[in-house]
Amino acid sequence: MLHVIVTMRIREGRMPEFLAACEALRPLVLAEPGCHAYDYTRDQASPFDPQQPVDPDRITLLERWASLDALKAHLASPHMRAAGPRMQELRASVELRLTESIF
Repeated sequence: MLHVIVTMRIREGRMPEFLAACEALRPLVLAEPGCHAYDYTRDQASPFDPQQPVDPDRITLLERWASLDALKAHLASPHMRAAGPRMQELRASVELRLTESIF
């Protein structure tokens, strides 16, 4: 199982537009073969150490894919290709990590 962790900082004042775009995109992605999860999350304050400070402009996308082929097909899908430029316009930065389940 592959896990994709995408950390994004959204441009100031653009969060409502970003969340609307994500809400429209999410069901299309969840319907793709091999997609097990596609969850947008935001920072939550906690009493646990160490935690980075809460950033209201940070969104973390947590994805789970059955295989690298499924992930590649996702990235090449028409809805992802169409959403790419719009998402790029709304984000100030993006970091991606790909991990693999061990157990």
